[in-house]
Amino acid sequence: MSEQEYKIKLLTSNQYSEFYFYASIDELVEYLNETLAITPEQFLECCTMGQSRQFFEWIKAKSNQRIQNEQKETNEEPTEGKEQE
Repeated sequence: MSEQEYKIKLLTSNQYSEFYFYASIDELVEYLNETLAITPEQFLECCTMGQSRQFFEWIKAKSNQRIQNEQKETNEEPTEGKEQE
């Protein structure tokens, strides 16, 4: 995976407080392609706290899925070449 530049800073909140998170333009474009039919510029101009929270949750879900896939690949051992007793 190539290194991404995190240039977008968005404000969202959880049950405890407001906080900023950072995203790359590539992540935003992928999110918008899956969810909304608008450009990144349009999203950033009128993004509400709720919309930024949805984007944040989408990023977390993608990250968790990637981690699970990597763990699956790591846990799968090749069966070829093993001697059977």
